This record gives sequence, C-alpha cells and structure tokens, in this order.
Amino acid sequence: MSTRRPASRLATPVPEGNGANGERNSVVLGPRDRLVGQLYIEGDLRVSGTVEGALEATGDIEISGAGKVSGDITASNRLIVGADASLVAGEVRVRRLSVADGATFSGKVSMGESRPAPRAKPEPEPQPVALAEPEPQAIEVVVAQPEPINKKGKRR
Repeated sequence: MSTRRPASRLATPVPEGNGANGERNSVVLGPRDRLVGQLYIEGDLRVSGTVEGALEATGDIEISGAGKVSGDITASNRLIVGADASLVAGEVRVRRLSVADGATFSGKVSMGESRPAPRAKPEPEPQPVALAEPEPQAIEVVVAQPEPINKKGKRR
C-alpha cells in the first residue's frame, strides 16, 4: 500500500483547532536533519537541514541557515529562502515568494491563490465505424458448350 500523495492534489485548508491552543502547527527540520522522500505538513515548516524530495505545507515554508532543498515545493501561503539557503526545485507553487540576497534558487514558480487547475475538455472517444458491406450482385456465368467431336473420319 503506497502512502504517496498525488502530485496534482489541491492544497488542504488548515482545519480550525490545528496545533496546540488553537495555534497553527509548526515543524522544524534542524541543521543535522535529513529528509529523503515526501513531507506534508498541516501548518508551517522551517527547514535548516537537507531535504531531497517534495514538501507541501498548508502554511509557510522557510528554508533558512544552511538549509538545502532539492524537490518540488507547495506552500499555501508563503515560501522564504534565506541568505545561506539553497533551493533547487522542479516546480514551486506558492502565494508569495521571498528570496534573500545570497540564496541559491532554481526552479519553475507558479504564484497566486490556490485554485483548482482548469480541466481540459475531454476529447470524445473515437467510435467504431461500421463499414458498409457491398450488396451482393448477380453475376451471370455463361458456360460454353463444347462442340461435339466428329468421330467419323476418312478411311484409307
């Protein structure tokens, strides 16, 4: 059974009462932490360690200190890349983006409100075409009658 989340999944809104005392949940990956894979956070995420994989948070994502992230990132609110941080991403989807001087950033960015992706109009499935069978045609066959062989011959 796979626990992978679909890549085209819409961001999940932060449920009320998430975190302690009604405050938003916050997760920190420290400088000696390393994550390989996918991480989904209901709330904010701060990365000071190394991540190789996809990150998604319903709040803010901050890459700070010597943090290094290599993978896709989705933040429902804001992505902050600090001065010594490094981000090499395939695709970044955020509402707001801040990249400090000295940061390394590479990737494709989509910014704005989280909206469902427009669905492409499905093309109609090709229907089988019935080929019309040719109607049988009457064919007239003429058989030639062989001429009778004359067995009478000359005698010598």
